Amino acid sequence: MKKISEPQRIGQQGVHLLGARLLSVGLSFHPNGPLDAGIDGFLELRDPQTGEVRAQWITAQLKTQKEGRLTEETDESFSYLARQADLDYWMNSNVPVVLFVARLNDEQIYWKALHTWFADADHRRTRKVVFDKSKDALDEAALPGLAATVTSFSAPGRIVPSTRIAETLNTNLLKVSFPAKTHVAETTSSYSEVREALVERYGSPPVDWILHGKNIYSFRDISVPPFRDVIEEGSERTVDTLQWCESDGEVTRRLFVQLLHRALGEMVHDTLAFWRDRRYLFWKIGKGKETRAWSYRSFENKTQRKVVKSYRREGETKPSYFRHDAFHANFVRIAGEWYMAIEPTYHFTSDGYNEFRYSADRMSGIKRLETNQSVRGHIGMWTAFLVRQPDLLRKDQLSFATIPALGLPFGVADDLWRENEDDEEKTRMEKAQLELL
Repeated sequence: MKKISEPQRIGQQGVHLLGARLLSVGLSFHPNGPLDAGIDGFLELRDPQTGEVRAQWITAQLKTQKEGRLTEETDESFSYLARQADLDYWMNSNVPVVLFVARLNDEQIYWKALHTWFADADHRRTRKVVFDKSKDALDEAALPGLAATVTSFSAPGRIVPSTRIAETLNTNLLKVSFPAKTHVAETTSSYSEVREALVERYGSPPVDWILHGKNIYSFRDISVPPFRDVIEEGSERTVDTLQWCESDGEVTRRLFVQLLHRALGEMVHDTLAFWRDRRYLFWKIGKGKETRAWSYRSFENKTQRKVVKSYRREGETKPSYFRHDAFHANFVRIAGEWYMAIEPTYHFTSDGYNEFRYSADRMSGIKRLETNQSVRGHIGMWTAFLVRQPDLLRKDQLSFATIPALGLPFGVADDLWRENEDDEEKTRMEKAQLELL
């Protein structure tokens, strides 16, 4: 009596599951049938937008499990141990071989390009393939990786379908809101005289004002203390902010931007300090402290960032310098609206405020380590800090709002940018990104 064994049935279910999954992401799977000797089938690359194919193939080895835990399975990973004969067979292929592992009960499928994985001598020696459940899942996000598998295996100049994936573009712009009216009053004093008088009377007066000609401009009411004592009595008035901004072309626009900077400085003065030489704001750190962390909600989730971090030489008990997160605020007008562009940077100090004498070297080094992801995270932190919820106890003159992220119809997966870098460089960059958190 003829029979179909349980392994045969499970294997065929795996083939159907793999074929359906590949079809769902725009590819096709061609099983070998009963004569396979270590390769279960072929899948052909296809441009998901145009449907174009160019006879570019990947050979597939499928391992199917009905249910239960995979070998060495954790929440993040699992492994597969290849037989030496299978490994030799796969590595002799003249086209790339991808190992697919499927589990029927939860319909999960994972993939790994074997010629890339076993290019590492240690991997080849152990014959073990380690799958990352997040990065190696077979879904639409895997298409760029499959295309890269053919690119890295084939001869130079080989064209593969474009790696069109949906991407989200986050901007470094925040929309700025400011009072509709600006307060103006006359004074006979110079800027330094007004400043000295305010410091003498109030110790730490507000900074959100400017002096132009004989007029003081501010978003706050300057007919009351602390400004009442330094203006000409009865000279105070209000003007329409936008009309004043445009009243004398570039002259008043520059004054308006200067006032926006002063208002921002007043808004954040409890937390940030202003470095005049390079005109940026940076995180303060309390006396005697060596680090400062800030928790916030980034573009995706809640996280924490070390906004001030200390460094010391080996054997020393005190920090030799501090690294502070900082940013340049650039106010710009676009299509009649005002925005602030966040330009993240760093400030290096010897004591929490005064500039470290080797700060230029430190800045050059950190810029070499930054990636798109680390800059994006830095912008996300400043965005979360500046976009505040209304507070009855705090009267900020400025408020900021985020701009909705833009959806792009195509992009390149971040993991593919450094695909051809050597392991030492990849390890160095991974450590660098941890350093910048």
